[in-house]
Amino acid sequence: MFRPFTPSFALASLLVGLTATVQAAPIGRSVVLTGKSGESPVLYVAPGTVTVILLGAQIVRESVQVEGRARFAVFEVGDAGVTLSPTVALGTGEQLALRVTYREGSPASVVFLLTGQPGTADGLVNVSRPPQTVEACRVELSATRERCEAQAKELVALKARPAALSPAAVALAGFVTEKGIRGAKFEKACLETRGEELRPARCWGLGGTTWSVVVLEVSNTGGEPWAPEWAEVTPAGGEPRRARAVLSGQAPIPPGGVVSVAVEVEMPAREEPNEWLGALHAVRVCNGDGSRCLSVPQVTL
Repeated sequence: MFRPFTPSFALASLLVGLTATVQAAPIGRSVVLTGKSGESPVLYVAPGTVTVILLGAQIVRESVQVEGRARFAVFEVGDAGVTLSPTVALGTGEQLALRVTYREGSPASVVFLLTGQPGTADGLVNVSRPPQTVEACRVELSATRERCEAQAKELVALKARPAALSPAAVALAGFVTEKGIRGAKFEKACLETRGEELRPARCWGLGGTTWSVVVLEVSNTGGEPWAPEWAEVTPAGGEPRRARAVLSGQAPIPPGGVVSVAVEVEMPAREEPNEWLGALHAVRVCNGDGSRCLSVPQVTL
């Protein structure tokens, strides 16, 4: 089995022994990549000759692909090189693409065109890339920063998603006891809500021993998107307090959109189910700076 880093002397002896009818090109042919669009260096391969391509830098081994893989008796990929030899000669004018991607630097990838030419085959090919200029480094750094920023935004979005829950997880978390939960509609609260831009189309709730949830199907009739970020609840005759969580099926809610918004409220322990969803509250859901809010009076929590 041939390795891509065979010393030059040993490789030369090997090539001489294998090329009874094919004259190998001089050992150490150099190919300099420029990174120009459409650049595809041509390499000559032939059966009985092992072509070793030294790429001059670390490559992504999994990225290396060659057309007609079954037509190669030898095809090995190293950390910085590729070794190959076809089983039979390529036809006149036939070209097979060899694709390679570098781990870093520019150009980032290259496509070699493997072809055949009677009496000629490349033995060792030394591939190099031009030194990185300040401008090239700046462009690469900018691209890396953009990728990092995009990944950071994806991470924030993932963290903002509610944790995936199942009935089993809900039970283990203690949100529901053997007494279950209670559900109810708040039709009167919806009907009495007034607002020029934000209106609840449907209101309902769920209650348990230490928590209550109000679900509002909010219609945004205004001209700007609305992103619910916080909520407060005010018991009858009491002081307002922040809700524990506000979740939205879509944020922000576009103009003309109708989206469900859930407001989770921590409640004093209530052992009996008939106490759940029984205390009168007012609920206010707002965007980040509180400039646009939806207020729903007389919700029983």
